[in-house]
Amino acid sequence: MKRFLNLRTLLVVVMGLTAIMTLLGGVGSTCVAFNAEQYPPFKALVPFKSILQMLVYISVITAVLMMVVTYWTARASKWFYLSALITLLVGGGAAAVQMYYSSSLRQISFFAAAPTNVRFFITLAALIVFVMVRFPGIWNKSGLGNPTSKPGSPLAAGGAALIVAACAILTAPLWAAPDHVIDGYNLVLTLEVPLLVDGIAILVAGVGMVVYALGRRWSKQARRVVAAAE
Repeated sequence: MKRFLNLRTLLVVVMGLTAIMTLLGGVGSTCVAFNAEQYPPFKALVPFKSILQMLVYISVITAVLMMVVTYWTARASKWFYLSALITLLVGGGAAAVQMYYSSSLRQISFFAAAPTNVRFFITLAALIVFVMVRFPGIWNKSGLGNPTSKPGSPLAAGGAALIVAACAILTAPLWAAPDHVIDGYNLVLTLEVPLLVDGIAILVAGVGMVVYALGRRWSKQARRVVAAAE
C-alpha cells in the first residue's frame, strides 16, 4: 500500500485535476468568447472576444498537454518535471489574464472572477506542490530525480487522478454557478447530461483502475506468502 500512496501519486493527482479544470475552463469559456453579446451580464466583454477566443484555444491545448504530462509523471518520464512547470505556468497565466479582463470590465475583485478563479487557485496550488517537491531534502529522498527508481503503480496513480477529476466534473454545476446564473437559471445545467455521463464514466474507470492495481498487488503478495510457506 505504501507504494500506492507515494509522492509521485500526489503529483499525478494534482496534475490530473489541473488538466481537467483547465479543459473545463477552456470549453466552458467558449459561450462568452464567441457569443458574449447573447448574455447581458457579459456584454462588456464583446470588444475583447478575440482575446477570449485565443485564451480558449490556449487553455484547451494546454489541458491536452497537461494530460500527457500527467501520464509522463505516472511513468517517471525524464521530462515530466520541466514539462509540468511549463504547462502549469501557461495554464495559470491564461486563467490570470481571463480573470483580469473579467474582473476589470465587470468591476469586481480580481480574485472574485468565478469560476476562472477556481481554476487559477488549483493551478497555483499544483505549481506550488511541484516547486516544493524540488527541494533537495524531498526530491532526493523521494527518488523523483532518480530515473532508475521504481515509480510505484502508474495504474493506481492514474486511477486516483481520474477519481479526483470525476469529482470536479460532477460538481461543476456547483462551483461554476456563481458566474453562470442568469435570470435564476444556472447555465452550466445546459451541459448537465454530458457532465453527468462523462463524470460517472471517468469515476467508474478510475475506481476500476485502482481496484485492479490493488488486487494485482495483493495477489502477488499472497502468491509470495504461499510460495514461502511451501
